[in-house]
Amino acid sequence: MIQLLLPDVETFVKLQRRHYVRLNVTLDTAIHPEHSEFTPFRALTEDISAGGASVRLLKGANIKSDSQLYLWMALTLKSGQINYLRLKSRVIRVTEKDQGNRLLHIQFIEPTKNDVQTLMRFIFEKQADLKKKGLDV
Repeated sequence: MIQLLLPDVETFVKLQRRHYVRLNVTLDTAIHPEHSEFTPFRALTEDISAGGASVRLLKGANIKSDSQLYLWMALTLKSGQINYLRLKSRVIRVTEKDQGNRLLHIQFIEPTKNDVQTLMRFIFEKQADLKKKGLDV
């Protein structure tokens, strides 16, 4: 028999794998290849963070893991300011979703400080709106 002792709660350390908060939000985006591997197309996000996004990939779109692409999007802030972002990205993985659709998980490659700040501000404002409406964030 082995007896294990639980350390004091004060000694626990919380680890977080993500660098940025992820928000479930649907945004209109445009996906462009880095080197003409496919025809550019429009898509919707499933969620987004300052480090990456999950994008709904419709039937017929053929993108493989480790592909490099550009994700274009327009973010409207509460102030009314519209920020147009062009984010160089890498496909981390492609997962199957319902009815033959797939989900493209992408990571932003070296986004500028301004792009990260814009994304974080957008996410913070959306979270505040959801909280104000009484919805879980």
